[in-house]
Amino acid sequence: MAGEGGAEDLESRVDSRSRPAETSAARGEREEPLRSLQSRAASYLRGITPGTPGNAAPSAASRLSNREQAPVPPTTLPAEGRTESVTQPQQQGIARNFSIGTGAKFDESQRTVPINKDGTPKIETKKSLGPNQNLSTMPASEVTPGQKQYRAMPYDHVPAGSVKAPIPVFDEVREFKRFDRKRRPNWVGIAFFCFYICALIFYLYVRISRTLNLGRYLAYGIIILIIEIAGASTVILYGTNLLFNPVVDPLIEDPENPGKPRTELPYHVRVLVPCYKESLEILRRTIMAAYDADLPRGCSRTIYLCDDGKDPKKRKWCDTMGPEVQYVSGRKRPTGEMNGKSGNLNNVVAQMYPEGTPVPGHELLCIFDADQVASKEFFLKTLPLFDGGDDVGMVLSPQCFHNLNLHCDIFNHSNVHFWEYMQPGYDALGFISCTGTNFLMRSVAFIEVGGSPTYTLTEDYALGMELKMYGWHCRYVQEYLAIGEAPDQIRNCFQQRSRWTKGHFQIMFNKEHCPALNRRLSVGMRILYMSGVWSYIVGAISTPTFIIIPAITIWFGIFPIVVSWWMALALTIYFVSLNLVLYYVRSYKHIEALWFANVAGNILWWTYVKAFWRAVNSVFGQKITFKTTLKGASMLMNSVVRDLWMPGACFCLLFATLIAGLVELGRSPTISSPLAISVLWAVYNMISPFLVLWYGLVSREKIFSYLCRACILLSFFSGACAVGLLWALYPVEYDYGKAIKHSNFFMNSMRVGVLPADNGVSYRANALTYESGPGLTDLTGGWLTGGGAGNLKMTMPTAFATSMLAWGLLSFPKGFSENGQTASTLENVKWGSDYLLKTLNAATDANGSTTEIIYQVGNSTLDSAYWGRPEDITFSRPFYQIDASLGASDLAGDVIAALAASAAVHQSLNKAYYNTLMTAAHDLYFYATSDLGLYSAQINYTACAVPFARSTVNNGTAQAAVCTSSLNGSYFQQYTKDNYYDDLLWAAAWMYKATGDAGYLADANTFYYNYVQTITQPDFIVSWQRYYWASNVLLATLTDGGTFHERSQFFMKGWICGSVQNSNQENIIKYTDMGRAWNRNSGELGVTMNAAMLATIYGSYVAPSESAKSERYLCWARSQVRYALGDSGYSYVVGYGKKYPRQPQDQAASCQPAPATCNQVTGLLNPDPNPFTVYGALVQGMGFSDVYQDSRALNSSRVSVDMQAGLHGALAGVSVAPGTWEQCLQGTGVLTNDNVVC
Repeated sequence: MAGEGGAEDLESRVDSRSRPAETSAARGEREEPLRSLQSRAASYLRGITPGTPGNAAPSAASRLSNREQAPVPPTTLPAEGRTESVTQPQQQGIARNFSIGTGAKFDESQRTVPINKDGTPKIETKKSLGPNQNLSTMPASEVTPGQKQYRAMPYDHVPAGSVKAPIPVFDEVREFKRFDRKRRPNWVGIAFFCFYICALIFYLYVRISRTLNLGRYLAYGIIILIIEIAGASTVILYGTNLLFNPVVDPLIEDPENPGKPRTELPYHVRVLVPCYKESLEILRRTIMAAYDADLPRGCSRTIYLCDDGKDPKKRKWCDTMGPEVQYVSGRKRPTGEMNGKSGNLNNVVAQMYPEGTPVPGHELLCIFDADQVASKEFFLKTLPLFDGGDDVGMVLSPQCFHNLNLHCDIFNHSNVHFWEYMQPGYDALGFISCTGTNFLMRSVAFIEVGGSPTYTLTEDYALGMELKMYGWHCRYVQEYLAIGEAPDQIRNCFQQRSRWTKGHFQIMFNKEHCPALNRRLSVGMRILYMSGVWSYIVGAISTPTFIIIPAITIWFGIFPIVVSWWMALALTIYFVSLNLVLYYVRSYKHIEALWFANVAGNILWWTYVKAFWRAVNSVFGQKITFKTTLKGASMLMNSVVRDLWMPGACFCLLFATLIAGLVELGRSPTISSPLAISVLWAVYNMISPFLVLWYGLVSREKIFSYLCRACILLSFFSGACAVGLLWALYPVEYDYGKAIKHSNFFMNSMRVGVLPADNGVSYRANALTYESGPGLTDLTGGWLTGGGAGNLKMTMPTAFATSMLAWGLLSFPKGFSENGQTASTLENVKWGSDYLLKTLNAATDANGSTTEIIYQVGNSTLDSAYWGRPEDITFSRPFYQIDASLGASDLAGDVIAALAASAAVHQSLNKAYYNTLMTAAHDLYFYATSDLGLYSAQINYTACAVPFARSTVNNGTAQAAVCTSSLNGSYFQQYTKDNYYDDLLWAAAWMYKATGDAGYLADANTFYYNYVQTITQPDFIVSWQRYYWASNVLLATLTDGGTFHERSQFFMKGWICGSVQNSNQENIIKYTDMGRAWNRNSGELGVTMNAAMLATIYGSYVAPSESAKSERYLCWARSQVRYALGDSGYSYVVGYGKKYPRQPQDQAASCQPAPATCNQVTGLLNPDPNPFTVYGALVQGMGFSDVYQDSRALNSSRVSVDMQAGLHGALAGVSVAPGTWEQCLQGTGVLTNDNVVC
């Protein structure tokens, strides 16, 4: 790791190891006695700097220069019994006298301090305590040995009644011993971490490239993505701790003390137990445990009860414990002191190591919080680790708690993820993360860094950072060697975590101590020291964000991502990799503890927010004071309302969200993946606030542990189900181009006559090539109508299909060109208009020239009795015509519109063909508008003598059959209308579109007015039966007329909202359970597709001016098209998707390949699927039902050209329309109604 040698080398650093000069204000918060102690630690490692007594100290720069030019010679110890003096250089008037400690020799000529025979400085008795002297300010050198004082005696003071252990002396030169950190790769952790990094990269790629197409909610999606990235960064920081494991050499057994380890130095441990208001009962256990703990041979201890509470009971008890337990008190706490613990510790250390006294290297400090009870082996397991190197400044051990039920640890007091997984990783990387208790330090290290930091509430975190800055190393004991008491009252739990958080933020906002700005730390160490602060920031932002997301989705219908197959794949991989990292354990028992770590983060987010705010305010002068975590009988019993209002508010919000989501799921026609996922998300988010509310308000007994375990299972189950729902419910990405291609295939399959070589339908060939009109004019070509008309060629549905195909091609040229279907669609438009030209026959009557229109080819009676291939039809195919001059405005208007629409398509492509079409349309327009009437009124028929007659053949030529029915085979009754003004309106609008002649627009206005005078209620039908609504949309796009727009939007509202009723107070438009819009007046699915095409055309047109309405129209069109393609779980388009009709009522496709016989038995009634797939055919559907019965004997399986054309145009429209289906899923929630349209 880059930070292994975070500061300069300790062995070579001389005066440069001291802190950089600071302003008096910056240093003012430190305890005064430590000002001088800070500069005295260097001698332990560097020996004695040569100097002359009484001379002024050289500058820091000159000392550094001298060090570089003349390295410091190794130091030696004097011979036993000699008294020498050591001269130290002076800096800023502060004496720098140091004791080398044991095991090193130094130059005798440098001594000025009297030395005992054992190598320790000799203590001289000073004058007696004067009557006016204050204990807290009196120098330690003026304390009389043996007198009861309540301050720490100097470290080299020998209390009365105790025997000072001799310090061994070595004559050989002792070289600096550098700590050699060892680590080994954790291959499992590395594998999981690398998998996570790869999964994260893939996930972010998908998130950025495929999930942000959110339209007007893009900013929301980007914000959530940024927060996700921030969260992922904390996982990466955590994952780095799993890459390596520290290698700890086994302790060396002491041969003279079997079963116990030995140490190289006779360490003297100064056990400091800071306290304030803790009870004596708690402190007695802590002190006695430290007192009774075994020590390696030759080591000793002194225990200091550092009482800031000045409790006489504690003092009296300490007085009974003998010289090894000292009571230290009397410190005057500064007003508004930020960190009382640091001030307390610094006060004691300043007294133990007074100014002017040497600090031996074997002097150690051990810090125990008031409740931490050391095990018998605590010192045996920790002290030998200091032998690893002279630069080992700290040894840490983990914490555990006697009052903690690990199955109910919702505040993560056990911190297993930290002690078992993070700290070992820190140890391997050389990162020092002090935790405030159960640790030991070299006294020289403590003094060099300036003591326990007082500029923050989290002195432990800052102390570790300071040690790293000065190049010290830390070692970690992976064994629980002390047990304490965790806070269990709600107030104390939150107060403790608030203190930790504020302390981290204080350091971040302190420009002198911020890790990110600290040049004495490597880049890697800066990142690691900022990771704690960063985790608080991310937790304060991400947790409430992820609580709010499902609420926003359910209440307002806004989801921050586009759900798709790619998202399901990326999230699944990421979800697995994330859990592998977060729940990487060496023992399955730890999974529960790691889960509680996540719960604690979810509970404490508001604490992080408040701490951040207070830390920010502290930058501007607001004081932050230290609040101890009270324990035992002193625990606060405040009302939990103070701390539980935010979890309570979150729980109530999530509970209400869950109920609303379930209700919405129950009433929604389809299960929306964002809605379903948000319901599960709400369940997951409810767990943490629910647990803390139960903890604070109900019980913490045994039932709570079972409740926690149930919540663990629920959380994993909800997460897994959410991922599963992504796969089950992600919106299908339909291939609209493929669907358009299939639709063209169907139109080609309905062709008759001489088929082009590229017709593309393998089971079709030339058919009905003998059809002829008046005077044996050519009537071949066109489409079989299909549906109820079967193999008849009906002119009105042909005209409707032609005009709709042409309109779609004109409206969405890009939709066809991008999908490679422009040519095929253009061919079908021409195929239809070519046939319509053949249905017009110039004739002469008594009034002069006229035009006759063929409205039907084929005998319905004969056709209804036939089931087989069109190629096999040989019976008579009579034509049925009417005289336009006698009134045929409806039929003529339909043909005129189709010819004009086709002409508009060909206007720039084939001018000659355009002129042909427009000439015919213009001539017919004259009769249609001059001689008004319905074509059906001209048809007279009589009853036939026989119900059925076969065709007759003369000399191989088919002859028309005799009267075959009461209608003589005419099918006109199925294609009659009660109004012709909408047909004329449709015709005039298309003539205006094709020519730009304003006269046609004037006619259109007249026909429009006449039509609305005759209707009593809307029907919202778009088919050959009704052209009114289609004419409104067409004229709105041509003229921007207000009336046309108003009626078009009324049409949209009627279909989308389903709120318009008929005279019977029934909704005209209803929705099936799966979301199909069904028209009560005409329930074919094709009518819905025609309406969807109009919605696509109109929505695309008004997008620049009315974007909100446009989006709603287009989304509705998409929903209906998607329903037809398979959103209901079944595709109503033959050959598209996995489940589609296998028995559509198409005669040609139902027949086995020729020459096999095909009839009603082998074809119509055959239960097997059609031998051929009539790709693209839209079946009629089951009416108001989502359940389709796949049987060609049912009308629901009918297919027809007029019901196909609307789907054809709608497919092209939605393929290029602005926005996406995923955007359509946004914005519709419990509280958001469709006010834009409905």
